[in-house]
Amino acid sequence: MSKYTVALPTKAYIQRLSLQKKKYLQAVTAAMENHEESKREKFQLIVVSLTDALTFIKQSYHNEVVCRKGALAALNKMQKMLGPLYARAAQSVCTKDSTLDAEQILDKVIGRGGKAGAFAAFHSGRLAECRMDFSRAIVRFDKAVALDKVNPQYLKAAGLLDRKMYQHQKSLMRFSTLEKLLLRQRKNTVELALARREVAYSAALFGQHKQADAYYKKAMASLNKLAGKTHPEMGICWHQVGLLKESQGMYEEAETPYKRALAIMSKAGNDMILADILDKLARLHMELEDEQKAIPLFERLLKIKKNSPVPDLAGIIIIYNHIGEAYRICGKYDYSEKYYKQALVVTQKLRGKTHPAVGSIYQELAKLCERQRKMDAVKKYREMASAIFQRAIKEQEAAAGESEELLTL
Repeated sequence: MSKYTVALPTKAYIQRLSLQKKKYLQAVTAAMENHEESKREKFQLIVVSLTDALTFIKQSYHNEVVCRKGALAALNKMQKMLGPLYARAAQSVCTKDSTLDAEQILDKVIGRGGKAGAFAAFHSGRLAECRMDFSRAIVRFDKAVALDKVNPQYLKAAGLLDRKMYQHQKSLMRFSTLEKLLLRQRKNTVELALARREVAYSAALFGQHKQADAYYKKAMASLNKLAGKTHPEMGICWHQVGLLKESQGMYEEAETPYKRALAIMSKAGNDMILADILDKLARLHMELEDEQKAIPLFERLLKIKKNSPVPDLAGIIIIYNHIGEAYRICGKYDYSEKYYKQALVVTQKLRGKTHPAVGSIYQELAKLCERQRKMDAVKKYREMASAIFQRAIKEQEAAAGESEELLTL
C-alpha cells in the first residue's frame, strides 16, 4: 500500500485558482490590445472555466481531489515501472499546488506505447485539465485514444474536452465512436444511453439538429426505463433539449424542457447545472416578454451566486441588472431601483467609481427616477453619468494622442 495520500487544503486550492484567474484576465486584455483573436479566445475559455470553478468551489474541489486520487492510483500501478521517479510524481499529486511534475513523469511512460502508454497519457491529461491547461490535456487524451481505441473512459474524456474547446465536429466523432463501441456489448445500459446523449449534444452544437433530436429520443427512452424519469441524468437531458429548441429559435417549445430540467435538478444538489438552467429559463421568459416569471428565477440564481464562498461579482452584476430591467418592464419602479442600486454598489467595488459601467447604471437610475417624478434624483444621476463619460472620452483622446506621437518617432 502506498504511503502517500492526497492532501489538498481548500484555502490553497482557492488561492491557486484566484491567482490563475488574475493572470489569465491580464492575458485576455493583452491579447485584445494586440488584436490576437485566437489567443483571446483561448485565454477567455480558461477565465470562464476558472470563474465557474471558483463560484462552485465545493464541486470543483471535489473533482480535483478525485482526479488526484485517480492519478495516485495510476502511479501506484506503475511504481515498479517508474522506479525512483515514483516518489517525486506521488508528492506532486499529493502535496503540491501544481501537478506538472507528475504529468511530465507520466509522459515518460507514454513512449512505451500500448495500454500502459494510454493509461499514463489519460491520467497526465486529467491532471493537465484540472490545472486548466486544456491544450496540453487534449494532446494527452488524443494520445490515450490513439494507443487504446476501445477504452470508453478515454473516448469520453477526449470528447468532453473537445466540446469545451468548441471543437464540436471532433467531439461528435468521439462520442459516435463511443456509442458504436458500447453497442457491441449488445446491452441496453445507462452508459450507452449517456453516450447517446453526448452524441446528441455534440450534434446539436455542430448544427446537426435532426441527428440531435433522434439521439435525444433514444437516450431519454433508455434512461427513463433504466434510471427513472426523475434521475439527475434525465434533468441534464431536458436541459439540453431546451438548449436545442432555443438554438433553433423555437422559444415557446424550449420552455417545457427547461421547466422539467429545473424540477429535477432543483433536488439533485448540482448547483452548477441548476444555475445554468435558472439562467436560461429566466432569459427565455424575458425573450417571451413574460418578465413576471423571469424575476423569481433570476432571484434564485442570484441567491446561488451570492452564497458562493468566492462570488463571481461580474456575474452578480449582470443578474442585478436583469432583475432591475424585469421589474422596470413590469412597472414596479421602486423594486427596479433597488436592484439597480445593488448593481451600482457591486460595480463600483469591482470596476471602480469612475468606470463607464457605473455611468450606465446612473443613466438607468435617472430613467427610473424620471418615471417616479423624482426630478432632483434625475438631475443628480444624469450629472454623475455625464461626468464619468466625459472623463472616459478625455482618457481615450489622451491615449490616442500618445499613440500618434509614438508613430511619428
